[in-house]
Amino acid sequence: MGIASTIDRARWRLRNRRRFVPALALEPRLAILVDGMRREGVVITQIETVLGDRDLCERAAVRARKLFERPRDRAEARAGSKETFKTKLAAGSFDADDPFVQIALHPRVLAVANGYLRLRSTLRALELWLTEPTPGPAIQTQLWHRDGDDLLNVKLFVYFSDVTRAAGPFTYAPRTHPLGDRRELPEHDAEWRSTDEQLARVVPGDEWLVCEGLPGTAVFADTCGYHKQLKPTTDERLMLVAHYVSGTPYVPHALELQGIDDAALTADQYVAVFDRARS
Repeated sequence: MGIASTIDRARWRLRNRRRFVPALALEPRLAILVDGMRREGVVITQIETVLGDRDLCERAAVRARKLFERPRDRAEARAGSKETFKTKLAAGSFDADDPFVQIALHPRVLAVANGYLRLRSTLRALELWLTEPTPGPAIQTQLWHRDGDDLLNVKLFVYFSDVTRAAGPFTYAPRTHPLGDRRELPEHDAEWRSTDEQLARVVPGDEWLVCEGLPGTAVFADTCGYHKQLKPTTDERLMLVAHYVSGTPYVPHALELQGIDDAALTADQYVAVFDRARS
């Protein structure tokens, strides 16, 4: 969990040199998102702004609501585990025509992820999360932490519910990402989790970005920077999560896509799906 140095990043880029893409001229709305991510580590927008229209987002919202309304196994989760407040309603395997997949592989979404990483990324995972309020203090990912999935990575969060503070928004400490200037490590526990008080000594609390939003809100973040879910108090949060990594991540692939027409994929989509360039 040490700080990524300039040398580390240079070696990472060397390992991923075959995926390298130069800084391309993006549509202004997308360029603003990429620039914001590289500067702050996080940006918040509307998914229709990224996609260019509302249709796909609306179809994804209908799919999310159907999954939310299915009966769920309420088996007792281990005390203190993430499963006490987070349920994956969809994960692992998806059909190519699933609107979640179409969002995650949309050329404009990949343009943002790849523009930040400056390489063609792999879609490592895709999940629909439901998080719920629970009693007691903040635990697990409700505490400040950094992901160790890659040297840099991108996660896209798309809200399908109204996420106020009561529902536990994604919360980020700007400029703590590997490209930022706030890479000092706060005090932490044995699992590298930090409290608000500990993190505030590195980034003042009034600078934390609490990503509240209506359905359709989209957050792009490099979760190698410090982040958490604000502990929900009364409301639930329904959210799609797409995870993009380089060709040399530190965690295994966690996604299977069925029915992909590889001939119809763009070069970016092909790498995102198959983790390699088209022959």
